[in-house]
Formats: sequence, structure tokens, C-alpha cells
Amino acid sequence: MSRDFDYLLKKHGKIGSRSVFEDACEKAFTSEYKDAFTIKCNPGDDGIDIFVGDFTDPIEVYQCKCFFFEIGEIQKKQIRDSFKKARTSTNFKMKKWCLCVPKSLTIEEMKWWSSWKKTNEKKFNIDIELFDSVRLLNLIRKNKIDLEIFDEEERLLLTEILAILEKKEERLKEILSVPEDEDYTERIFALKLKSAKIEDNMEIYNKQFFNAEILTKEVQSKNIESDIKELKNLKDSIQEMWLTQYLMYDDENDGNKLLGIINSRIEDFSYYHLKTVLSVSVSEKKGILHQLADECTVGWVKKYKERLKLYLEKQ
Repeated sequence: MSRDFDYLLKKHGKIGSRSVFEDACEKAFTSEYKDAFTIKCNPGDDGIDIFVGDFTDPIEVYQCKCFFFEIGEIQKKQIRDSFKKARTSTNFKMKKWCLCVPKSLTIEEMKWWSSWKKTNEKKFNIDIELFDSVRLLNLIRKNKIDLEIFDEEERLLLTEILAILEKKEERLKEILSVPEDEDYTERIFALKLKSAKIEDNMEIYNKQFFNAEILTKEVQSKNIESDIKELKNLKDSIQEMWLTQYLMYDDENDGNKLLGIINSRIEDFSYYHLKTVLSVSVSEKKGILHQLADECTVGWVKKYKERLKLYLEKQ
């Protein structure tokens, strides 16, 4: 969830948050409007925090009031005084006056604001507008000021660090070797590899398959519905990844290239599209691919079922 102005109050306190809020408004409006400028804060600023336009013509004035909690009588007086100060300035003419506050107004506050706005617009022929927290946050995010103001860059960095740690955890996960008494020579996935002229690195493919089988048995033995569903979703995603490449593959004899492409995509997308709450290594995800082959739902050449049949007949 994105942070809002309450975060400023919690981090900087009531006093410190004022300058940060004003800075956020200044950066947002000057990014949004090419002719927006800020006025240096001093007793002679004539009630301007930000303005849009040129002093040779009537300008738009933006006044930032750091009202986090309420708009009571004290705050209403400040609003009236700021408007009057800008309206009666001899240094410029004003066509629009905007109030910026880091909160959403209550019904009672909005009733007062609407009445005051309507009265003064009619009396002085000046447009009056409210930028509450929602409008300001939309403008701030649109111009990417939130990354700095709300420390979103820091949060994104922490997210990246977490992702790195997750990768490290997967890399450190123990990958078991296939027991000597385990023979996969006649398993469908192994025969399918050989029928597609994929005969090198069989020890690696056997290890991937073996570890995927261990993973499956572990999940099934715990019998946690959410984990079982998560593993199924992962398996379905890997099968869809295979299907996309298989539909574009034309070779009916050699499957080395197709297997290489799928393995590469598993590596590339392991922490994004193939991310899972389960602790599953890249090797195990590749092993799931061989599980699917063992179920004869994926293959490495075009018309892989017919190719396997011909291979078995020759054997």
C-alpha cells in the first residue's frame, strides 16, 4: 500500500512535517506546470507559496496549509487571512486562489468551505479551488514526487534486498543426488529426451526430476490445501511456458534447442512469473518440466508422441 501524508507526520512530527509537505507541493506543481514558480518564504511573500503565470497578468496562487487534524476556527481564520493577503497585494493581480491541505475534509468542514468559497468567488470574482489530500497525492504520484517524499525509493530498495535474499535462499537449498538404486532409464521423461536426440547431461536431468519428485511428495504428505494448490499453479505455469515455445518450434527430430529455451525462461522468470510462496529451487522447477514430460503432457520435438513411439519401436 502506498504511503500518504500521515507518514510525514509520523516520521517528521507536527513541526518537521510542515516543511516537507510544502516542499512536496512545490515540487508537484512546478513539475505539473511549466510556468509554476515558488516564492521565497519571508514576511513580504504576499501570501504566496506557489504561483502559476506571470506577474504582468493575473496569476494563480497556491497556498499550502499543513492542517493534518482539523479545520477549526483557528484554521478557518488562517485561510481567510491568507486569501485576503493575496487578494489585496499590490504586487500582483490574482485570478485564482487554491488551498492545499494534507487531509480530506469532514462533512462539516466541507459545508463551511463550500459556503466560504461560493461567497468569496462571487464577491471578488476570483476562482477558488481546494486541493485536499487525495488530489494532492494523485498529483504527487503522477509526477513521481512520492518516491522521494514518502521514502518510496527506500522501500523499493528493501523490496529488492528481500528478493535477493529469496534468491540466495533458493540457491542454498540442498539439491539431492539421485540414489544409486534409482534407475530412470525406462522412465517416459528419459526416453522422451533420448528420442529427441537429447542424450548429454542425463545425470543433471535425472537429478532435476528426482528433486521435483521429492518436492511433490513433501507437499502432498503435509496435505496443506494452499500448498497443494500453489504447487499445481506452478506446474500449470511451467506447462504454459513450454506451450508458448512449443507452438513456434518446427523441428521433428532434435529437441535440444527447445529444452534449452524453456530452461532459460525458467531461470529468467523464476522470481517473477514463476515466483511461489513455496521454497522451490530453479533446479526443482526444471525438474517439474521433466515431470510433465513423464506424464506425456510436454515434449521436445514437434509431434513428440509419434516421435517417442517410433523410437520405442526401433528399440
